[in-house]
Amino acid sequence: MTTQKVGNSMHDSRVARLLDRTPSLRFAPGDQAELRRWSASVRAAVQRLALPEQVTFAAELIGVTKEGGLRREAYLLRRDDGSTFAATLVRLDDDVDRPAVLAHSAGGEVNELAQSGLVVLALSTSDDEDANALLLAGRSPLAVQVDDALAAVRWLRELAGVKSVALYGSGDGGGVVLHAALLAGDGAPVAVDGHIGSYADGSKQGLPGILRYADLADLYAALAPRPLWLPSENDTIRDAYKAFGAEENLRIAIPLADFLKTDTKSTPSIPPLRVHFGIPARLEVADRLDQVLASGMLTQGKLVVEFEEVARRFTGAESIAVSTGTAALDIAYQLLNVAGKTVLAPVNTFFATAASIERMGGKVDFVDVELDGFGMDTQSLREALDRHDSAGDGVAAVVVVHIAGVVSPSFKEVLAECTARGIPVVEDTAHALGSTIDGKLAGSIGAMGTYSLHPAKVATSGEGGFFVAQDPAHLDAARKLRDHGKISIDKNIHDRLGNNWRLSEVHAAVGLAHFAQLDEMLAMRRELAAWYDEHLDGIPRVKRYVVPTGSQSNYYKYVAFLDPAIDRAELKARLRQRHGVSLAGEVYDVLLSDQPYFADRFAGRTFEQAKWFTSHHICLPAFPSMTTTEQRHVLHALRTELS
Repeated sequence: MTTQKVGNSMHDSRVARLLDRTPSLRFAPGDQAELRRWSASVRAAVQRLALPEQVTFAAELIGVTKEGGLRREAYLLRRDDGSTFAATLVRLDDDVDRPAVLAHSAGGEVNELAQSGLVVLALSTSDDEDANALLLAGRSPLAVQVDDALAAVRWLRELAGVKSVALYGSGDGGGVVLHAALLAGDGAPVAVDGHIGSYADGSKQGLPGILRYADLADLYAALAPRPLWLPSENDTIRDAYKAFGAEENLRIAIPLADFLKTDTKSTPSIPPLRVHFGIPARLEVADRLDQVLASGMLTQGKLVVEFEEVARRFTGAESIAVSTGTAALDIAYQLLNVAGKTVLAPVNTFFATAASIERMGGKVDFVDVELDGFGMDTQSLREALDRHDSAGDGVAAVVVVHIAGVVSPSFKEVLAECTARGIPVVEDTAHALGSTIDGKLAGSIGAMGTYSLHPAKVATSGEGGFFVAQDPAHLDAARKLRDHGKISIDKNIHDRLGNNWRLSEVHAAVGLAHFAQLDEMLAMRRELAAWYDEHLDGIPRVKRYVVPTGSQSNYYKYVAFLDPAIDRAELKARLRQRHGVSLAGEVYDVLLSDQPYFADRFAGRTFEQAKWFTSHHICLPAFPSMTTTEQRHVLHALRTELS
């Protein structure tokens, strides 16, 4: 008896110590940027621990009753895997469009809310889940109930006569609603009764490991500035809403039905891009990083080798991973021995394309572009080549850039002209990973190809790049150059001047996870572009760009052209301020010949076609996680401002 008591005491003490640890994401006041980052971190932790699944179901109406002016519809909701759960839809017996609420574990409130004019979808907390099996699979009963709740919200939004959907939960249902709100991320009202407290008291359902990051009050605080109803005050939640400047959105014990009808219409926020790593990808990165850290091999390990093999599908050639796209350019120019010689580059490209030439001791000269595919203008190229031949300073290389992800048909003429003159062509493929021309992958066609894996690109490793080449000797030399010119990893012998251009195992772990999604992400980008193509013609004073025949773009950017009378900067400001739409950055808005570093050298030179392009194009937001609703909002904003 005494032994058992001591054992329980020891057990209770250990549990108390574990629960007494301070969560790493405890709410603390800060400026708006800090608060947004904190809120995003809390939501990310909830996502990671919940492992949400996109549940879909078929709804079977199994009974209808009418009483006291209410219509009750009983449904059996059948998930894709064949399992079912029950739901009841309660509303006034009329055909008026009304706001709706998902009510989880609500009791007598259901009829009361329906009598007030709400469409109520009532769910009950399921207690028949095999908790142990779920934990073995990395999930929890709470998480699967949240999946069902989110699926029910999606279904409810599609019903005829439903204007908006709020969330209400009581008791354990409050926990379901809280986590659904954190995962959904929209602005609909949330009301919770009988759930505030602390996980440490052991009475609340939670996600495994949640106390490492946040306690209950922190999770509620992370809902700010979303409208929130509570039956009583909580200091942490009140302080969070005050810090967000949203005190009026925290409502304490006001009439519940009135709150749930709150109009939450707000201006959507459409960013210029959204780098997306879904839950599976984030878990994959975490697993690989754990293996890397456990091995102690943080650089020049097996993940970089694996990453290079995976990349080959998208580059069409043996690929050498390097620290940045600029590093890949540096390697290309060093191998071509451009020091003291001229390299021709398009006048419209990112600064790194030309800066790398100068850094490797070369001299850059710029060539105008053509407007069909944004590539190098072949007539301007011939004139530049002839000019340098006449001056006796032959051209060491020509670098082409596949702007916006488009491989221009002019590239074939450029390649033919340079081949005839014995001049190697470097493909700066920073924009065009996965793009093709006549079925050939961008970057694999010229003498050398370089790629960027910056977060803004179609695939990323955080920072990174790839170098490819036709000549095996160039590939062998590039592997040495990226490691200070060492002849091999295990021998400290250097036969050339290289640099630290290595890609780390950490970056390779990120890149492998993103490249695993690259086929899907490219398909999504092309679907977004097809939707814009179909609907942009109805917008006044803007003209869509048509990708040339034979070229398949990855749609790194979706380009359109503005009426010359439109002030682009003013339009962008209005779209952002009035509609929450941020257009993607141009490619580009300042010619390299106008950049301060080069301006004096190219004073008096005109590049008319490139100048027109930089002045008149815009790039609409188009990224894999973008929704059709967001695209509609972009075009609505454009139509409003340009009409």
